[in-house]
Amino acid sequence: MVFEFKQGQLVGFHAGQSRSEIEKLFGERPVQFMKTPFSTSLTDAYCDRSVHVYFNESDVMQGIEVMRPNVFLCFARNVLGEKARAVTEFLSSNDASFSDGDLGYWLCDRRLALYVPDKGDHPDVLVKAVYVSYEGGRR
Repeated sequence: MVFEFKQGQLVGFHAGQSRSEIEKLFGERPVQFMKTPFSTSLTDAYCDRSVHVYFNESDVMQGIEVMRPNVFLCFARNVLGEKARAVTEFLSSNDASFSDGDLGYWLCDRRLALYVPDKGDHPDVLVKAVYVSYEGGRR
């Protein structure tokens, strides 16, 4: 699948979407699991699509995580599965809010996170996943 993050949001998704609305978008029932023993709501995994969707206890979407083999466009460039060094150079020049985190990078006022767990180990490490936050109900 191709996902595009544009103007501060993931195209086709918006804050306030319910679990049933997300199921309709993907056209299938997800596998559900608890992310941690302390989770307050089930996480929906669309395994064949390499996507996890997180919800609050009211079944309102709080975030969506996209993994390979998907394409994730940000500023019209794929970032998922690409070399983190090249991607971060490009993104930091396009987003003034770009910042470094323990497991990756934040941008778009902390709405978007690039998961790069091994970023300190090798210069050619790849972006493993992308997370879009909908916490706080921002549209």
